[in-house]
Amino acid sequence: MQVKEPKRKRNLQLSPTAPLPVNNTSTDTSKIQCNFDGYSIVVNDKEHMKKLYMNGFFGKMNLSKNFHSFDPHKGDKIIRKRQFDLRKKIASRIKSKSQFKIIVVPDSDSENDDYFSNLKAVYEIDNVCISEKLFLGLEEAFFLLNGLNCIDIFADKGLLTTDEAWTLFSSTDQYFVQNYVVYHYFRSKQWVVKPGLKFGGDFLLYKDGPSVYHASYVVIIDVVNPENLERRTSLCRRKMSVIEIVGLNRLCENCGKELIICQLMWPENITGRKYTDIQDISVNETLARRWIPSKERDNGKKEKTQ
Repeated sequence: MQVKEPKRKRNLQLSPTAPLPVNNTSTDTSKIQCNFDGYSIVVNDKEHMKKLYMNGFFGKMNLSKNFHSFDPHKGDKIIRKRQFDLRKKIASRIKSKSQFKIIVVPDSDSENDDYFSNLKAVYEIDNVCISEKLFLGLEEAFFLLNGLNCIDIFADKGLLTTDEAWTLFSSTDQYFVQNYVVYHYFRSKQWVVKPGLKFGGDFLLYKDGPSVYHASYVVIIDVVNPENLERRTSLCRRKMSVIEIVGLNRLCENCGKELIICQLMWPENITGRKYTDIQDISVNETLARRWIPSKERDNGKKEKTQ
């Protein structure tokens, strides 16, 4: 079976970087400081954010849509007058010592020729400093904590140990164990793993990173008893009916991706309460494709001629 080649992005904003490791120099031994906010892991330091994203594409910024901007106020910013008025109201409610120059242009419902010919822009001072933060998923943070040992996670009780983080994350998200097993599995295969909610899956797999290639695969997780191969529905996030699988597979085809069903062979005696329990969980990959009779017939003829 032929595997599709990853689709490279046209305008590269970053050069390809190796997903692992984060600390690639022997002189840099400092760990990245993170905080648990009750749902995810937050990184506030700009240098730490840059280090995580530039060396493995870990995390997601709260303001940037595509390429992460670590200095959002660099250069002039052009906004409408109504936007500037709103920012002044926000500045009156918060205390901010930061000041940045921005260009304010008049409001207009229709951008016709008269609007641009009579455009009079002015420089104003923006007192609203909305700092960008980097958020790590629970499985992503635990991989950095336990697998790479490059971050420290702080919660209400202080610095978390590996066992404390596992217990806390498991109680926060009932599917944390399943997510982490699959995340660790594909990260170990040098894939850059990102959330797949946008395409109806659990994860997306990127070659080299989302700034270099488009996602190649959408991954969904299923949990199976290895003894009888029956689904353990109490541990599954979704139904695996034929209609849902076919619909998701068609969505992946329309988006230029392929669907991977990742089955976790989870024995009944494994609870997942301890980190060591995942050693007994195995992973089985299944690449789902729509069977097209005419296409398969042509492929069969080509194989015979060869």
